[in-house]
Amino acid sequence: MKKIFAIFFVFILGLSACNLPVSPAESPTPTVHLIATQVSILMTQQPTPTLPPTDTAPPAQAPTQMPSPTLPAPSLTPVPGDPALALGAPFWQDNLDTAKNFYLYENDNTKIEEEEGSIALVGRNANGWHGWTLTYAAPAVNLYVEEVFRTRDCAGNDLYGVVFRASKENSAYFFGVTCDGRYNLYARDFNNDVNVELVSLTADPAILSGSNQTNRLGVMAKGNTLRLYANGVLLKEIDDATYGAPYFGAFVAANQTANFRVGLDQISMWKLE
Repeated sequence: MKKIFAIFFVFILGLSACNLPVSPAESPTPTVHLIATQVSILMTQQPTPTLPPTDTAPPAQAPTQMPSPTLPAPSLTPVPGDPALALGAPFWQDNLDTAKNFYLYENDNTKIEEEEGSIALVGRNANGWHGWTLTYAAPAVNLYVEEVFRTRDCAGNDLYGVVFRASKENSAYFFGVTCDGRYNLYARDFNNDVNVELVSLTADPAILSGSNQTNRLGVMAKGNTLRLYANGVLLKEIDDATYGAPYFGAFVAANQTANFRVGLDQISMWKLE
């Protein structure tokens, strides 16, 4: 893994962690440029949690270097219809040699920090609260974005994935996969108390389940058509026009494992006409 050094530019890169409950009532959102609203997600087989107070992330701190174990590499076995193989060279790619394109922060529920050759997203408490980070380096509305994640110890509903068509005003789509091999999709607008389940938790063998696994998660968004991928395999296609902002990133939510940690190793984006 390549060495990463965190550099945060507040006016260029911006990032935040947000937490919002699945239930209709949600807490108010903090300032746009330091987004750190806690999100409480109601997962299948879990009771509705009590809405906690809103957190504001502190200024980014110098990250602590963490040893990175040897984990499986993402599968590049040709898969019919795999966008990463069909689209050619990406328009933009970040191998995370540095963390300059992402906001690193820490609060009571979430920690996002540099790691050896990746960005680590940590859900500190097993309460379903989301922490997320965006990049403003290569905005695009119609795109295919693919992110390579590595799980550590995890179980069941521990969740991580891709944030896309995100705005600086706290609205976005969240495509997540669980440790036990399921996926879902939500549309969220934290400022206006919107939390819409577009795809409920669905199992699929294309998702590598369990601890210490590597998954390539992709989203193709073109017009109103949204396609969700895992390791090059199409999981679901839906039509939705709720959001159209150009930013994207990643999120983590520990539902069963305290200090659930997932590494973001690479992020690539192709612009679509």
